[in-house]
This record gives sequence, structure tokens and C-alpha cells, in this order.
Amino acid sequence: MGDTGMPRAFIPRPSPCAPPSPISVFATIDSPPWTLAMSTYGYENCVAGTFYGFTKTEFNPGDTFSLQWGAIDDGATPLNITLGRAGGYIIDEIIVGAQFTKTSALYQLVVDDTANCTLEEFSWAIPDDFNTTDPQYQIGLFNASVLLGADGVPLFGWQAWNPDFYVRPVSSTTTTDASSTTSTVAATATGGNTTTTTSATSLSTFSASPTSSSVSDDSTSNSETIGIGVGVGVGVAALAAVLLGAFYLRRRRKKAQTPSQGLGGVRQQYIQELPATEKRPPMHELAG
Repeated sequence: MGDTGMPRAFIPRPSPCAPPSPISVFATIDSPPWTLAMSTYGYENCVAGTFYGFTKTEFNPGDTFSLQWGAIDDGATPLNITLGRAGGYIIDEIIVGAQFTKTSALYQLVVDDTANCTLEEFSWAIPDDFNTTDPQYQIGLFNASVLLGADGVPLFGWQAWNPDFYVRPVSSTTTTDASSTTSTVAATATGGNTTTTTSATSLSTFSASPTSSSVSDDSTSNSETIGIGVGVGVGVAALAAVLLGAFYLRRRRKKAQTPSQGLGGVRQQYIQELPATEKRPPMHELAG
């Protein structure tokens, strides 16, 4: 294979002397062949390495990712299935040395001689902790019988890339899916009856009203409780101020009366202590 011009990503590889064997790096679906097999109905003259039926491009961690492509060498070539990004960048290997046969539970080889189509099919369970920081990915097919990067070719053994797909967090798509489901159910139930759909919408609106009213009542009740508490506090403060003022005035009045009473007592005591003066009639000399 010639140089593809794509960047090389280093990935640890098994010894080239050891025969390739299927090694699952990520979780795979362990189901009977009849649950995994995808019909070739509708596909004719399938081309090796061409992906078919790839209509879903949005996934979440935990979803099952199903792929089918035109069989490479009618299933005779073992494949490494890798996870990568656009431009030929390899992140990690999902499966190493997958051998597709008609009897395999994981690596299905589906042959339709009438349609001249032979497909290789694989299902992969996206891990729950899958990295969704950069959601865009690709799946790459590589010939497992040759060494990646051999002869100085970075992607030596490359066979095909699938179309881009996206793995996003569950929270970012749950709301959209729920809305779509609701719309579908409404359309099915009404059978095209616009009036019924409108009624359902109105009912939804009314059912939300009690909640708003309840919130409003709670707010009013809280406001009244706060108002009563403030009023009681102001009343108590006013009463305390009146009592304090009365006590202050009474104390001043007592202080004003005490000095005058003391002075009068001293003056009265002083007068009482003076010796009595004997009053005698004036004496006149008698002329002799």
C-alpha cells in the first residue's frame, strides 16, 4: 500500500511473530448471531470497505454502536477495528485481529448471493465513561496481518474509515429526546386532531398554575409574618423607651429636692443652738 500522507499515531502492537487473535479493548455485545446480523436487503453489488446503512450519527455513552461494511476479501482478512478522529489520527484499538465468519457471535459475515453483497458486521457498546470532551470520532479498519507503520508508512494496513459520528453526554440530549417523544405520542394519540393537541397544551398550562399560586401564597404568608414580627418589636422598643424616660425624670426630681431640704435643716439647727438673749428694760439714771 502506498503512503497515504496521514499522520501516524503510535499504538503498542503485539509481536509480529504471534498470530493475531481477537482482543476486546472495550466492551462488546455478547449476543446470539441472529440478534446481531443485519440484513443486506436493499444493498446490491457491495463494495469492499464501503460502509452501508450508516444513518445514525449521534450517540451517548452506553449506547450500542452497530457497523456494517462491504466484506474485505470476503472475510478472509482479519481486521483491527480502531477508534480515531478525522484526518487519520488513531486514539486506541477497539478490537485486534477480528476474524469475520458466518457463525461468529461478534464478527458476523452476512452473504447474499442474489444481491451480490457480502457484509462484515460488528456491534460495540460505547463505555459509560467514554470521553465526550471532543465528541467527533471515526472508526478505522486495518489489516491485522500486517504491522501498523511498516515500511515507513504511518498507517500501513489501513482499509477504510467510517463516516464521522458523535458521542455526547447523556444530559445534552435527554431533553431533546424527551421532547421528540412527547410530540410523537401527541401526534399518534390525536390522529391529526389539532383541537385535542391544543387542549393537552392548555391542560399543561393550567396544571402549572397551582404551583405558581402556591408560591405566591407562601410569599404573602411570609411577608405577613415578617410584618407582625416587626410591629411587635417596634411596640416593645417604644414601651421600653417610655419606661426608661419616666425612670430618668423621677430620678432627676429626687435629686432636685434633696439639697433644699438639707439646707433648711442646717439653718434651723443653727438657730436653735444660739444662746437666748436676756431682754432687760433700758436703765435711765435718775436725777438726784
